[in-house]
Amino acid sequence: MKPLSCTQYRSLFVAGIFLCAIPSHAQDREQRLEEIVVESTGLGQTLSEQLQPVTVLSGDDLDMKVNSSLGDTLALEPGITSSSFGPGAGRPVIRGLDGDRIRVLENGVGTNDLSAASPDHAVTIDSSLIDKIEVVRGPAALLYGTSAVGGIVNTFDNRIPEYLPSTPADGTAEIRGDSASETRTGLMSVTAPVGKFALHVDALASKSDDYHIPGYARTGELRATTPIDYPEPQGTLSWSDTQTDVLTGGGSYIFDKGYVGASFNDYKTIYGVPNGEPDISINAHRRRADFRAGVRDTGEFIESGTVRAGYVDYQHTEFEGEEAGTLFSNNGLDSRIDLKHKEVGGIRGTWGAQFQANDVDAVGEEAFQPPSTTDVYSLFALEEIAANDRLTLQAGLRYDWNEVDTEGFDRDAFDDNMTRQYNLFSQSVGAILNVSNDYAVTWSTAFTERAPNAQELFADGPHIATGAFEIGDPSLNTEQSLGTDIALRKTEGDVRGSIGGFYNRFWNYIYANPTGETEDDLAVYQFENVPADFWGFESQVAYYVADTVSREISFDFQPDYVWARNRDTDTYLPRIPPLRMKFGANYYHEDLFRVRLELQQLFEQDKVASNETTTDGYSMLNLYLSKDVELEGRTYELFVRGSNLLSEKVRNHVSYIKDVAPLPGASAMAGIRVRF
Repeated sequence: MKPLSCTQYRSLFVAGIFLCAIPSHAQDREQRLEEIVVESTGLGQTLSEQLQPVTVLSGDDLDMKVNSSLGDTLALEPGITSSSFGPGAGRPVIRGLDGDRIRVLENGVGTNDLSAASPDHAVTIDSSLIDKIEVVRGPAALLYGTSAVGGIVNTFDNRIPEYLPSTPADGTAEIRGDSASETRTGLMSVTAPVGKFALHVDALASKSDDYHIPGYARTGELRATTPIDYPEPQGTLSWSDTQTDVLTGGGSYIFDKGYVGASFNDYKTIYGVPNGEPDISINAHRRRADFRAGVRDTGEFIESGTVRAGYVDYQHTEFEGEEAGTLFSNNGLDSRIDLKHKEVGGIRGTWGAQFQANDVDAVGEEAFQPPSTTDVYSLFALEEIAANDRLTLQAGLRYDWNEVDTEGFDRDAFDDNMTRQYNLFSQSVGAILNVSNDYAVTWSTAFTERAPNAQELFADGPHIATGAFEIGDPSLNTEQSLGTDIALRKTEGDVRGSIGGFYNRFWNYIYANPTGETEDDLAVYQFENVPADFWGFESQVAYYVADTVSREISFDFQPDYVWARNRDTDTYLPRIPPLRMKFGANYYHEDLFRVRLELQQLFEQDKVASNETTTDGYSMLNLYLSKDVELEGRTYELFVRGSNLLSEKVRNHVSYIKDVAPLPGASAMAGIRVRF
């Protein structure tokens, strides 16, 4: 590892000031301990009762971190980074796993866009309209399917209300702007009762220009060895502009012990693709219809249940200048039923079934995979028993029947029309031991199987966004993995948080291997099965000097690391994030303001795969400040966020385009928000 730069030493000095500012003792405080119920893990447990590592963002915490993409919104959370394909496309990467191993959900069902197929495809969720995000790190395939082997990101909104609002109108309105990209954003979200109906509408409009960067966009090595036939991008990242428009209407009929409702969402976005090729953009349009119904407190053996379904008509066109290129489309359905039974003999649990269907097509010169359909039928069960006052045990089982069909796979050794079927079994066990009132030890182990997706099976063409000519393999075996998480948690007192480690052993890990050949002037990548290991640690510890409803002073420290290798060749896997450390300081007083200062230190990543470049470390200093102002009986929140205040040249090692597209330089975002 190279010595730290002067800037990094300076940043670590700032972090030292944070830590030295912590008093040696604190007494006589009224602690504010919030019990957050996690919906994504099936049993309605609180955050402190979870066996797996879970992160929940809502309220002020979410407001502080909202960004242009879902991945960038979550990029500072433990174990999470963003694929960062420009501001228009950023998907969460969890513990170095991305794409089809991370399931992104809306209210428990899939987004059914094409963001898992390629990092330049946007996640069709705008973080500004989300009420809560739950992230389950580690294998979550038991409840949500084989494509959640690395974890899930479940977003929640109020488009299908489950309860009647207690006021004539419940909502939010906001406007904000950002200096780095001259972003202009306005949004509104309102839910109102009409008799026994709860009606909802939300809308958003956002537009940004190319964002500012310190220095050149391309690395010095690229500038020296690979000339380009257009002016060298400097000071501004060309083709990084975005425009997004969202409109949603929904509603529910609310009865004594449940609800039934539906919503329709129209999402449009146009964004530049700053991958080093001139004037590339994507125009995406998603229409989504959701249905959801639920009952609770039935007094019967099945004490609560939910039926959910989301249907998506999605398409996007990739443009070179004004010329339309490849058109991608997907008609997708994700539906599920979850039934929670009452406690019997100390055992409580959830049973369910799920059906997923996707019909994907691509038309154009750069259609790198043939048309395909995928159907998945699933059954699952999760049970929990309190063995005694301190020990709780949990076990689960899932079965998936998966079929992938295609037409037009053109390799000589295989038929033109192909069908692949997979029977998949996943199991999990875990325990939480309350060592004392303050401390708990958690352990979970899951064996999961993931079927290769249509891209891994049948890709056969140029994938310009990633600079690869991809070749699938219809003979790929099922990807199997055994993942284990162990953590120590402290939930009460002045010092709270968790320290944990994980290990994930893959058999038949599906990997795009560079063959060393070229086709269409692109490096050829062949999907194949390899054995692989992922391990690492995550920690999040906070010290509270004061923690009451009206006042908070706290300091936090969050390091994480992941290491990943191919066991066959003993070589590193690509795009694995480096060691990170984050230091934070918070101050809040209800009569004054809220402020957070944080420093994130990323170290050099020199553990790289073949044909992958290293990435320098950097220090990122961020500041958030907000203040409530009363005006004519209504509360308005004024907020300012400063990002990368040291104006560091930041290249995200996880990003495919890190060598040609650094992240924004120093920027300031300001806005006003009103809740009613």
